[in-house]
Amino acid sequence: MKYMLLFTRGGWQENGTEDEVADVYAQLGPWFAKLRADGTYVEGARLEAPGSATTVVIEEGRSLLVDRPLMEAKEAVGGYGIVEVADLDEALSIARTFPVPDGKIEVRPVAQS
Repeated sequence: MKYMLLFTRGGWQENGTEDEVADVYAQLGPWFAKLRADGTYVEGARLEAPGSATTVVIEEGRSLLVDRPLMEAKEAVGGYGIVEVADLDEALSIARTFPVPDGKIEVRPVAQS
C-alpha cells in the first residue's frame, strides 16, 4: 500500500545557521538513498518556502489568484514522499526515522482507485 509522508518545515530550516541546515540535508541524502535502494521510496520532493506559493481560490465557479500560501499557519509543508509498504505500521516506522532535529510528519494512505 502507498502512503504519503508530508514533512513540515522545522525550526532547523527557519532558524538554523547555514552549517546546521547543511548538516541536516547531509543526513537526509542517505536516508532517502536507503529507501530508494530497498524499493520502498516511490517518489517525493522538497518544496520551496511557503512565501513562494500562489493559491487559486475558487468560489461560485470563479477563480481568484492570491500570492500567498493556502493556509495562514505556523507550520507549513516542506516536502513530501510516497512510500510503498505493507501497512500503516511500516509507514510509521519509516517516518519515525526521518533524520531531522524537529518537525512533524503526517502519514496518510494514498487513495486507491
